[in-house]
Amino acid sequence: MAFALSETADTEIAGTIDEDILQMVIENSIPVYNVPQIQPQKSNTDLNTWESPSWLKLSVGIGGGLLLLFIILSLTLRNKVDEKTSELNFKNKELEVEIHERKIAEEKLKQYSLDLKNSNELKDLFTDILRHDLINPATVIKGYVEYLIEEENEEQKMEALKTIERNNKKLIYLIENAAHLAKLENMDELDFKTLDLKEIIEEVIDNLRPKLDEKGINIDFNPKSEYPADMNTTIEDVFSNLIGNSIKYSPAGSIITLNIEDMDSEWEVSITDEGEGIPDKDKPYIFDRFKRAHKVNVKGSGLGLAIVKRIIDLHEGTVEVKDGTNGKGTTFKVTLQKAKT
Repeated sequence: MAFALSETADTEIAGTIDEDILQMVIENSIPVYNVPQIQPQKSNTDLNTWESPSWLKLSVGIGGGLLLLFIILSLTLRNKVDEKTSELNFKNKELEVEIHERKIAEEKLKQYSLDLKNSNELKDLFTDILRHDLINPATVIKGYVEYLIEEENEEQKMEALKTIERNNKKLIYLIENAAHLAKLENMDELDFKTLDLKEIIEEVIDNLRPKLDEKGINIDFNPKSEYPADMNTTIEDVFSNLIGNSIKYSPAGSIITLNIEDMDSEWEVSITDEGEGIPDKDKPYIFDRFKRAHKVNVKGSGLGLAIVKRIIDLHEGTVEVKDGTNGKGTTFKVTLQKAKT
């Protein structure tokens, strides 16, 4: 490409055109004007890039870590709170059930207390009936039977009257024992005074002498001295029952042995007979009237031994039954506190 100028044209224009022609290039047979790229000048700010201080980076890092830790702890705490809330709700439900059950139990206890009160009133009523309404007719029967026996001469009628007398005596004995046991069961304590065991036992033996003579039974009792103990007069019933049972269940012509042993702070009284003895399986029930009622192998009503056990309990002593000497017969052992000096 070329340009022509007149001779009178300004030379500066020609120079400018020449420079422009030099900047043009041919691309695909087409002239393209090549504009020189002007590089922008870099500012001092771009040349000197700002860099954050290390303490700021450290602070941001620590803050971010603490924030992350706080978030983790918050989530953990929330889970714990949810667990505890669920646990408390469960406990509350259990407590509600327990309170409901306790209310039911309290109602049952109140009803039981009322039933027990009614039962005690019935027992007291029955005891009064025993003491008065039953014992009086039995005593009347006893008097008339004794009178008829004295007046009767016919042997057959005499046997019938004696049978009536014998059974009436049993009835009176049962009524008296039942009333006595009921009275003892209502007692919490007895009045004590110092008594001599030797004198009490000797008096009991004298009262039972007719029964001893009837069966030809001897009592072997050789006290060595006095045996003072703090007792109530009901203790006589203990030895009356135990010695009376020994006489009842001992064979004719046998011996009943009584001993009193010094056991430091207690006296131990043993009563040994030569009867048929008590089976081991029945020994645990011998003093329990209610359990004994179902044990057909144990003789007697059980009221006498129940009275013995209750009186000894009120004396804070012990009573037990064992086999007799050499496994023959029965031995009852009673312990009582010595008199306090």
